[in-house]
Amino acid sequence: MRHAVRTAKSVIKSMFFDGSSGRSNSLPNSYWEARKDILYYQVARVITSHLSKKAKTIIDVGSAGCPYLDWFSHVPMRTSLDLKRPYEAKGVKSITSNFLTWEPDRKYDIVTCFQVLEHVPDAEGFAQKLLEVGGIVIVSVPYKWPKGRTKSHVQDPVDEEKMLSWFHREPNFQYVCREVVAPVNRLIQVYDLMDGPWDALGRRDRLWLEKQTKDSSA
Repeated sequence: MRHAVRTAKSVIKSMFFDGSSGRSNSLPNSYWEARKDILYYQVARVITSHLSKKAKTIIDVGSAGCPYLDWFSHVPMRTSLDLKRPYEAKGVKSITSNFLTWEPDRKYDIVTCFQVLEHVPDAEGFAQKLLEVGGIVIVSVPYKWPKGRTKSHVQDPVDEEKMLSWFHREPNFQYVCREVVAPVNRLIQVYDLMDGPWDALGRRDRLWLEKQTKDSSA
């Protein structure tokens, strides 16, 4: 019985706390299979799917082989970039490169970056480049995880103040997602093309329509 409890705890720890595995170049498919039902993924998928309805291009930065881009097959041009292991699939352009030194040939409509910034020593430079590369930027980070809990996290604890110091601007939207299998939170933020905050996707749609109407009549 004790062995079973230890095994269950090990599985949960690997699913939620082992960030070093998330950045490995030798991940088996089981890595994604064990994590695909994590709640913050569902929130990120809903937000990105909604904001990318009319997008022509999307890039996922720091994919670690995970198939996030499969959620957004409606976007004609999908790109995955990772230092070691970009996602590879039909219809996805895979780029193995250091994002900070990579030179994009376009500006992307949507940029996603999930659970990456906490691993990056130059998180400020990384965040600024995310804003440069994309129109709408959607990011997630571990929220207020204690320093030292995950060895590969060089930026913990991450909170709103630290994100502001990296991005140099307030997000238009943010959501704290509390997991149910393990007692951890993740922060999802959206940096939008329009000014001012919005508190729900429906509200954002109305504000965007108002902006377009105002711009067309100017």
